[in-house]
Amino acid sequence: MTFSRVVVAVRAALPSPRPQGWQATQMAFAFASLGLSTTLVGDPALPDGVPDAVEEWVGALPDRLDVVAPSAPLRPPMAGLRFRRTLRTLQGADALLLCRDPRVAAAQPRGRWGAVVMEWHVRPDPSDRRHRRALLRADLHVTVARGLADDLTAAGVRASQLLLLPNACGLDVDRAVRRRAELGARGPRHVLALGLHRRGGLDDALDAWASSPTLPPLYIAGRDQGGVRVDAWAVRLEGLGLLDRVKLVAPAWGSDRETLLDGAACWLAAYPDDSDTRTRLCPLQVADALGSGLPLVAPDLPSVRDLAGDAPFHAYDPGDASSLTAAVREALERPMVGDPARRPRWTDRARALLDVVRAGVAA
Repeated sequence: MTFSRVVVAVRAALPSPRPQGWQATQMAFAFASLGLSTTLVGDPALPDGVPDAVEEWVGALPDRLDVVAPSAPLRPPMAGLRFRRTLRTLQGADALLLCRDPRVAAAQPRGRWGAVVMEWHVRPDPSDRRHRRALLRADLHVTVARGLADDLTAAGVRASQLLLLPNACGLDVDRAVRRRAELGARGPRHVLALGLHRRGGLDDALDAWASSPTLPPLYIAGRDQGGVRVDAWAVRLEGLGLLDRVKLVAPAWGSDRETLLDGAACWLAAYPDDSDTRTRLCPLQVADALGSGLPLVAPDLPSVRDLAGDAPFHAYDPGDASSLTAAVREALERPMVGDPARRPRWTDRARALLDVVRAGVAA
């Protein structure tokens, strides 16, 4: 079967500081660029720490992409009701639904979509009624991490219904190659942590900067919903005396995001070592960093190595501030930069997903 429409549904405000909002937007752009009529449906909730309009967030929208945005943001439970009502109007046998929340997959009635794809970024829990229904309702289960794929298999998902599809790079590759070459000879600049990582990873980074006064400035760019983590880091920076060396930068999207990268000496993707990050991490920052033309500093975790493949990066032992410091210094002195053009793009990811779904529906 050939789908004429794709609906990408995400339970996050658009724009949103939450990673799933950014990833869903990238996938919707990719489907539209492949010539499919695509609708992106977000939760019509209150955005926080981001622009008001999607166009300010990501730039001009593709011709075949429609973003469903409310005239005014809503609060629960009205936000959820509006979200579900919108999906009902988009149902059809010619449409592929890609959802990123078990609640969305669980609520879809059988026979109303050409196919339902559930992309898992959380561990499936068969004891949760909505997770059980999502496991049964989806025609294909997609995940970005090997550990989550193993969890889905343990939950009863057949190999024919499971696709391990890592995150892709969403940066402007041509600009990355050109600008990094132009700026590469100017010497050390700031170290960039773009996007808020799990709390323990950036705590390690603050320990490293507190113990190594000669490290270049660290920019932590982003904001969490409600600003809870950002506010906590601001207090900690003041307590550590790091306000002049570690900067909390506002979220950067679209061209502003690329400009922030242009001024960085290396990219820090800081994650702690726990049961989620070890094999279940969805390392979007790693995917973008490997395609940025910047040297990458990242923890030595199986999930990071799975995504990196043979691409070089500067590894450190998670939880060890001295190891993180050494990896940053190595990145500044002996950068190992792969060819950004070789990293998979979001259109590659969308094409791979479509091929698997079409083959499965035909079978």
